[in-house]
Amino acid sequence: MNDAASKLASAAGAKGLAAARARGNPRERAARQAAVMAFADVAITFAAMIAAHSAVILADFCKTFLEFVAVFLSWWAIRRMARGSGGGFDYGLGKMENLTSLIVGMLMAVCLLIIVGNALRNFVHPTHVAGIGVQISLAAQAVYAVINAVVARRSRRAAQAEHSPLLEAQARLHFTRAAANVFILLSLGLSLALARYEWVRYVDPAASLVIAGSILMAALGIFSTSVGDLLDRTLEESDQLLILRELARHFDDYAFLHGIRSRRAGAEAYVDIFLEFDPEKKAGEIQAVAASLRHRIESQIRNSHVTIGLSTEPAGSPRDR
Repeated sequence: MNDAASKLASAAGAKGLAAARARGNPRERAARQAAVMAFADVAITFAAMIAAHSAVILADFCKTFLEFVAVFLSWWAIRRMARGSGGGFDYGLGKMENLTSLIVGMLMAVCLLIIVGNALRNFVHPTHVAGIGVQISLAAQAVYAVINAVVARRSRRAAQAEHSPLLEAQARLHFTRAAANVFILLSLGLSLALARYEWVRYVDPAASLVIAGSILMAALGIFSTSVGDLLDRTLEESDQLLILRELARHFDDYAFLHGIRSRRAGAEAYVDIFLEFDPEKKAGEIQAVAASLRHRIESQIRNSHVTIGLSTEPAGSPRDR
């Protein structure tokens, strides 16, 4: 009974420690803060839309709402990964980052369609902006331009440190939002300052198309990165050269190299190396070579997991399977 109670207490303690680590995870904390700020932005933009007669503010609300959904999904994915796979996924939940990044990209595409459609309608039926909501929006755009720029900078630094496609998507999203804030601020400011001119009615849709272009570029970047990783794209050429360099360093320790397989899953990199050793070599010597190779490669490729497999056939051959 004492042993059982001790095991249960240890398990509970491990769960508590995992939960504490999850709460303290810098990625989750940053994503949670971004979600809270995005929700506040949605509320303010909605109030501005209700109190204004402006097509660009309506488009801004639609864009902001979609961005909030994107940030919320990112936070959910990070929260899920921070709590571990629960033993159901031996290779972890790295690809969840790529899937969530794709969802972010698709939401950005929807946002793009809304803004372009709204801009075309404004070109066909141009009107002057009006209502107290315009002043609300001007103040909100100025404040959130600064906030989104700061969040984008922090997310970019975290993405570079952890090699996380999800945080990279966050950085792109917030940079896009900051650019949109600046353009909408200028659009509304010009519309109010130059309201006596007829041509100023076209400032709003023109600014919206510029915002749409920045969103398009960000979405294309997300799709190109995440789709490649979901299709088990191999590691970058620089990492592959590093692996070959380490194999050359141990050239005299094995008989043949039968293949190298590599892939990324979110921030994690997996490398399988298939080696054939001299039959006369002792098991302890083989283990020492494998441990040295694994340690040197994993120490140089961030978040990498190296497996040294023993093989007498080329990787992928029918016998190898």
